[in-house]
Amino acid sequence: MSFFARAHRHFRSFTLVLSAALFSMSYGMAVYAQAPLSPSQEAGRAETLKKSIALRDAFIQRIHAAGFSCPIAAPTIVVEDVPSFGQYLDESNTLRTSEWTLLRPEEKAFFAQLAGPGADDAAVRAVFEKAAHGWIFIHELGHWWQACRGYSANHYQVEYGANRIALAYWRETDPAIVTLMMSLFHGVLDHASSPVPAGQDVETYFDKNYETLGPSPAYPWFQSRMGVTLEEEKPAPTLATVLAETKK
Repeated sequence: MSFFARAHRHFRSFTLVLSAALFSMSYGMAVYAQAPLSPSQEAGRAETLKKSIALRDAFIQRIHAAGFSCPIAAPTIVVEDVPSFGQYLDESNTLRTSEWTLLRPEEKAFFAQLAGPGADDAAVRAVFEKAAHGWIFIHELGHWWQACRGYSANHYQVEYGANRIALAYWRETDPAIVTLMMSLFHGVLDHASSPVPAGQDVETYFDKNYETLGPSPAYPWFQSRMGVTLEEEKPAPTLATVLAETKK
Protein backbone atom coordinates (compact mmCIF):
# COMPACT_ATOMS: atom_id res chain seq x y z
CA MET A 1 0.00 0.00 0.00
CA SER A 2 1.36 3.42 -0.91
CA PHE A 3 2.15 6.09 1.66
CA PHE A 4 -0.80 8.15 0.49
CA ALA A 5 -3.25 5.33 1.09
CA ARG A 6 -1.72 4.63 4.49
CA ALA A 7 -1.87 8.28 5.46
CA HIS A 8 -5.53 8.45 4.51
CA ARG A 9 -6.33 5.45 6.72
CA HIS A 10 -4.58 6.97 9.72
CA PHE A 11 -6.13 10.42 9.68
CA ARG A 12 -8.73 9.67 12.33
CA SER A 13 -6.05 9.05 14.96
CA PHE A 14 -3.80 12.03 14.28
CA THR A 15 -6.18 14.86 13.33
CA LEU A 16 -5.69 16.44 16.76
CA VAL A 17 -1.92 16.26 16.42
CA LEU A 18 -2.09 18.16 13.15
CA SER A 19 -3.62 21.17 14.84
CA ALA A 20 -0.46 21.78 16.83
CA ALA A 21 1.92 20.86 14.07
CA LEU A 22 1.70 20.74 10.30
CA PHE A 23 -1.35 22.89 9.77
CA SER A 24 -0.47 25.66 12.22
CA MET A 25 2.00 26.83 9.61
CA SER A 26 1.99 30.57 10.08
CA TYR A 27 0.47 30.86 13.53
CA GLY A 28 2.86 32.13 16.24
CA MET A 29 3.77 29.38 18.69
CA ALA A 30 6.09 28.97 21.63
CA VAL A 31 9.79 28.39 21.04
CA TYR A 32 11.06 25.40 22.97
CA ALA A 33 14.35 25.69 24.80
CA GLN A 34 17.04 23.36 23.52
CA ALA A 35 20.19 21.89 24.99
CA PRO A 36 23.51 22.63 23.27
CA LEU A 37 23.61 20.97 19.87
CA SER A 38 25.59 17.83 19.20
CA PRO A 39 28.03 17.68 16.27
CA SER A 40 25.47 15.72 14.21
CA GLN A 41 22.79 18.31 14.95
CA GLU A 42 25.11 21.14 14.02
CA ALA A 43 25.90 19.35 10.76
CA GLY A 44 22.22 18.74 10.09
CA ARG A 45 21.37 22.36 10.74
CA ALA A 46 24.13 23.54 8.44
CA GLU A 47 22.93 21.24 5.66
CA THR A 48 19.31 22.32 6.09
CA LEU A 49 20.35 25.97 6.04
CA LYS A 50 22.24 25.40 2.79
CA LYS A 51 19.26 23.67 1.17
CA SER A 52 16.80 26.23 2.49
CA ILE A 53 18.80 29.11 1.09
CA ALA A 54 18.94 27.33 -2.26
CA LEU A 55 15.16 26.82 -2.26
CA ARG A 56 14.56 30.42 -1.21
CA ASP A 57 16.80 31.64 -4.01
CA ALA A 58 15.14 29.31 -6.55
CA PHE A 59 11.75 30.73 -5.58
CA ILE A 60 13.00 34.29 -5.96
CA GLN A 61 14.57 33.44 -9.33
CA ARG A 62 11.16 32.25 -10.54
CA ILE A 63 9.69 35.54 -9.35
CA HIS A 64 12.28 37.40 -11.41
CA ALA A 65 11.71 35.13 -14.40
CA ALA A 66 8.03 36.02 -14.26
CA GLY A 67 8.93 39.71 -14.50
CA PHE A 68 8.52 40.70 -10.84
CA SER A 69 10.80 42.04 -8.15
CA CYS A 70 10.51 42.74 -4.44
CA PRO A 71 11.55 45.87 -2.53
CA ILE A 72 12.17 43.72 0.54
CA ALA A 73 15.40 41.74 0.82
CA ALA A 74 15.33 37.97 0.69
CA PRO A 75 14.29 36.72 4.13
CA THR A 76 16.94 35.53 6.52
CA ILE A 77 16.67 31.79 7.15
CA VAL A 78 16.88 30.51 10.73
CA VAL A 79 17.04 26.75 11.31
CA GLU A 80 15.70 25.59 14.67
CA ASP A 81 12.99 23.42 16.18
CA VAL A 82 9.87 25.28 15.03
CA PRO A 83 6.71 23.74 16.55
CA SER A 84 4.73 24.66 13.44
CA PHE A 85 7.66 23.47 11.20
CA GLY A 86 7.82 26.86 9.50
CA GLN A 87 7.05 30.51 10.22
CA TYR A 88 7.63 33.83 8.45
CA LEU A 89 8.10 36.82 10.73
CA ASP A 90 7.49 39.97 8.72
CA GLU A 91 8.68 42.31 11.46
CA SER A 92 12.21 40.88 11.19
CA ASN A 93 11.94 39.48 7.65
CA THR A 94 12.95 36.07 8.98
CA LEU A 95 11.81 32.64 7.88
CA ARG A 96 12.14 29.96 10.54
CA THR A 97 12.35 26.35 9.40
CA SER A 98 12.86 23.05 11.20
CA GLU A 99 15.64 20.46 10.97
CA TRP A 100 15.01 16.74 11.43
CA THR A 101 17.79 16.18 13.96
CA LEU A 102 16.46 19.04 16.11
CA LEU A 103 12.91 17.70 16.36
CA ARG A 104 11.60 16.46 19.69
CA PRO A 105 10.56 12.77 19.91
CA GLU A 106 6.86 13.58 19.74
CA GLU A 107 7.42 15.61 16.58
CA LYS A 108 9.27 12.75 14.90
CA ALA A 109 6.51 10.41 16.05
CA PHE A 110 4.01 12.63 14.27
CA PHE A 111 5.77 12.10 10.94
CA ALA A 112 6.13 8.38 11.64
CA GLN A 113 2.36 8.27 12.05
CA LEU A 114 1.93 10.13 8.77
CA ALA A 115 4.20 7.63 7.00
CA GLY A 116 2.17 4.70 8.29
CA PRO A 117 2.96 1.24 9.73
CA GLY A 118 6.20 -0.33 8.61
CA ALA A 119 7.75 2.87 7.29
CA ASP A 120 11.50 2.92 7.87
CA ASP A 121 13.45 5.96 9.05
CA ALA A 122 14.20 7.07 5.51
CA ALA A 123 10.53 7.00 4.54
CA VAL A 124 9.50 8.93 7.65
CA ARG A 125 12.12 11.58 7.05
CA ALA A 126 11.07 11.85 3.40
CA VAL A 127 7.57 12.78 4.54
CA PHE A 128 9.03 15.43 6.84
CA GLU A 129 11.18 16.87 4.05
CA LYS A 130 8.27 17.16 1.60
CA ALA A 131 5.94 18.68 4.14
CA ALA A 132 8.26 20.98 6.13
CA HIS A 133 10.93 21.84 3.56
CA GLY A 134 8.50 21.63 0.65
CA TRP A 135 4.96 22.84 1.10
CA ILE A 136 5.33 24.73 4.38
CA PHE A 137 8.56 26.47 3.37
CA ILE A 138 7.05 27.84 0.16
CA HIS A 139 3.82 28.70 1.99
CA GLU A 140 5.90 30.87 4.32
CA LEU A 141 7.74 32.42 1.38
CA GLY A 142 4.27 33.17 0.09
CA HIS A 143 3.78 35.35 3.16
CA TRP A 144 7.07 37.07 2.33
CA TRP A 145 5.78 37.75 -1.18
CA GLN A 146 2.57 39.16 0.28
CA ALA A 147 4.74 41.56 2.31
CA CYS A 148 6.62 42.46 -0.87
CA ARG A 149 3.37 43.44 -2.55
CA GLY A 150 1.87 45.24 0.42
CA TYR A 151 -0.92 42.71 0.39
CA SER A 152 -3.56 43.41 3.00
CA ALA A 153 -6.56 41.18 3.57
CA ASN A 154 -8.36 39.24 6.27
CA HIS A 155 -6.71 36.25 7.90
CA TYR A 156 -8.49 33.76 5.67
CA GLN A 157 -7.41 35.42 2.45
CA VAL A 158 -3.82 35.78 3.67
CA GLU A 159 -3.64 32.05 4.42
CA TYR A 160 -5.52 31.15 1.25
CA GLY A 161 -3.16 33.26 -0.81
CA ALA A 162 -0.03 31.68 0.69
CA ASN A 163 -1.45 28.22 -0.02
CA ARG A 164 -2.27 29.28 -3.57
CA ILE A 165 1.34 30.34 -4.11
CA ALA A 166 2.63 27.05 -2.68
CA LEU A 167 0.30 25.02 -4.88
CA ALA A 168 1.22 26.89 -8.06
CA TYR A 169 4.94 26.66 -7.30
CA TRP A 170 4.98 22.93 -6.57
CA ARG A 171 2.73 22.09 -9.49
CA GLU A 172 5.43 23.56 -11.72
CA THR A 173 8.48 22.23 -9.90
CA ASP A 174 7.60 19.01 -8.02
CA PRO A 175 4.03 17.65 -8.38
CA ALA A 176 4.81 14.84 -5.89
CA ILE A 177 4.62 17.40 -3.09
CA VAL A 178 1.18 18.45 -4.31
CA THR A 179 0.06 14.82 -4.34
CA LEU A 180 1.23 14.37 -0.76
CA MET A 181 -0.41 17.50 0.58
CA MET A 182 -3.70 16.97 -1.20
CA SER A 183 -3.86 13.47 0.26
CA LEU A 184 -3.44 14.97 3.71
CA PHE A 185 -6.00 17.71 3.09
CA HIS A 186 -8.61 15.29 1.78
CA GLY A 187 -7.95 12.99 4.72
CA VAL A 188 -8.64 15.74 7.24
CA LEU A 189 -11.90 16.73 5.54
CA ASP A 190 -12.99 13.09 5.40
CA HIS A 191 -12.48 12.56 9.12
CA ALA A 192 -13.07 15.94 10.76
CA SER A 193 -16.43 17.67 10.97
CA SER A 194 -16.76 21.32 10.01
CA PRO A 195 -16.15 23.54 13.06
CA VAL A 196 -18.21 26.34 11.51
CA PRO A 197 -21.63 26.72 13.16
CA ALA A 198 -24.57 26.08 10.87
CA GLY A 199 -25.60 29.10 8.89
CA GLN A 200 -22.31 30.97 9.32
CA ASP A 201 -19.90 31.87 6.51
CA VAL A 202 -16.61 29.95 6.64
CA GLU A 203 -14.35 32.87 5.81
CA THR A 204 -16.09 35.27 8.17
CA TYR A 205 -16.02 32.77 11.01
CA PHE A 206 -12.31 32.02 10.47
CA ASP A 207 -11.37 35.69 10.41
CA LYS A 208 -13.43 36.57 13.48
CA ASN A 209 -12.04 33.67 15.52
CA TYR A 210 -8.52 33.44 14.12
CA GLU A 211 -6.68 34.02 17.39
CA THR A 212 -8.45 31.14 19.11
CA LEU A 213 -8.61 28.83 16.08
CA GLY A 214 -4.86 28.88 15.40
CA PRO A 215 -3.81 26.64 18.31
CA SER A 216 -7.03 24.61 18.32
CA PRO A 217 -7.98 21.20 16.85
CA ALA A 218 -10.30 23.04 14.44
CA TYR A 219 -7.48 24.70 12.50
CA PRO A 220 -6.58 21.72 10.25
CA TRP A 221 -10.08 21.73 8.81
CA PHE A 222 -9.73 25.29 7.53
CA GLN A 223 -6.28 24.76 6.00
CA SER A 224 -7.51 21.56 4.40
CA ARG A 225 -10.60 23.22 3.00
CA MET A 226 -8.39 25.90 1.46
CA GLY A 227 -6.15 23.27 -0.10
CA VAL A 228 -8.99 21.23 -1.59
CA THR A 229 -10.72 24.38 -2.88
CA LEU A 230 -7.49 25.48 -4.54
CA GLU A 231 -7.05 22.05 -6.10
CA GLU A 232 -10.41 22.49 -7.81
CA GLU A 233 -9.56 25.88 -9.34
CA LYS A 234 -9.90 25.59 -13.13
CA PRO A 235 -7.94 26.39 -15.12
CA ALA A 236 -5.11 25.88 -12.66
CA PRO A 237 -3.28 29.23 -12.42
CA THR A 238 0.40 29.49 -13.16
CA LEU A 239 2.78 30.78 -10.56
CA ALA A 240 3.16 33.98 -12.59
CA THR A 241 -0.60 34.52 -12.48
CA VAL A 242 -0.78 33.92 -8.73
CA LEU A 243 2.14 36.28 -8.10
CA ALA A 244 0.49 39.01 -10.18
CA GLU A 245 -2.81 38.62 -8.37
CA THR A 246 -1.13 39.15 -4.98
CA LYS A 247 -1.53 42.91 -4.78
CA LYS A 248 -2.84 45.74 -2.64
